Amino acid sequence: VRPTLNWDAIVAGIQTHGIRNAAQTTVAPTGTIATVCGCEGYGCEPVFALGYVRHFKDGDRDVELAYTSPLFAQRLDELDLSAARKEALKHHAATYGTIQDMADAPADLRNTFVVSSDISAEEHVRMQAAIQAFVDNSISKTCNFPEGATEEDVAKAYRLAWELGCKGLTVYVTGSRQQVVLETKATKEKKGEAEEAPHATNGHVDHSAMEQSSGNVNGHANGHSNGTAHVNGYTNGHKEDAANVRPLVTKRPRPKRLLGSTYRKDTPLGSAYITVNSDERNEPFEVFLNVGKAGSEVSAVSEAMGRLISLVLRMPATLPPSERLRWVMDEMAGIGGGRPLGFGANRVRSLPDGIAQVLAEHLSELPPSREEAHAEQLALPIAQRPIGDICP
Repeated sequence: VRPTLNWDAIVAGIQTHGIRNAAQTTVAPTGTIATVCGCEGYGCEPVFALGYVRHFKDGDRDVELAYTSPLFAQRLDELDLSAARKEALKHHAATYGTIQDMADAPADLRNTFVVSSDISAEEHVRMQAAIQAFVDNSISKTCNFPEGATEEDVAKAYRLAWELGCKGLTVYVTGSRQQVVLETKATKEKKGEAEEAPHATNGHVDHSAMEQSSGNVNGHANGHSNGTAHVNGYTNGHKEDAANVRPLVTKRPRPKRLLGSTYRKDTPLGSAYITVNSDERNEPFEVFLNVGKAGSEVSAVSEAMGRLISLVLRMPATLPPSERLRWVMDEMAGIGGGRPLGFGANRVRSLPDGIAQVLAEHLSELPPSREEAHAEQLALPIAQRPIGDICP
């Protein structure tokens, strides 16, 4: 039996105090849905850019899709402009995502095709506040900041949002994240250039450049040089401004296309699918591990192991990547777990042990390098590892 409600008292209470912890109206996110339906409208969100690159995952592949506004292209074709001028406008929009910085662009075109980067942070916030006033549930739109925005700029946006009654706010500074879903071609190319190590090529460190550094590898001045080191951002024990810190080396950028092999290995935690991709020199470049269901702890741990192995392979070093992978294999081989699988030569003691067996198989199939063909490999003593858990 439903309780008897005094609706007059409820209405009077709402009029006096408002509604808390309840939402009668909300707004569903429709960005991807609008794109799929071919609609160039995202509710209170402006169009991100007239041309951009969309990143998404397709299994283990990183897929990039180039997008150009069809309405912009349609309107451009309708204008009485020369073919060369139309092509220049299209190219600029596809690269930078906006035409507001083109003085020769027609005024009606610039006034109509305004994108997120053309709108100030205050205008972003005020648009959200105007809609939030009539929606019970919290809504949030992205407040886009140009590259070089300061902490104070972001703080002002949050303060204004709070003063206007917004319940949430999302901010993004152009180029502040390495991996994003949407970005313009110009931003993508700029980040790609920043990834290039200033003194590293093909995964090997230029030691002559490192020796010119005035401090040690930890970025602390050694007291015997007139210069300073900027590796970890410390000088004479004091942290410098982050804007002046420049890393000495970075990991090698990933080529657009790599070839590799995928192995299936039964482990105590289930079937592991291990992919080893190689670069143009047939050296191991990255490793992907797929174990367990997506979202599980096993899947998270295996993904982390793959990322760490890939980082070891992509960081500049004097050892070739194949030798680094052999060291990783030696460290993981023989690690024991509580549920070993198989017998004899087919015995897999744990997930790391299974990964090591696959890496050993992959390395055995690689052709010998020039160094291996002309030099004898010295045997390194490797301590025997205990197998299994410690006896209580």
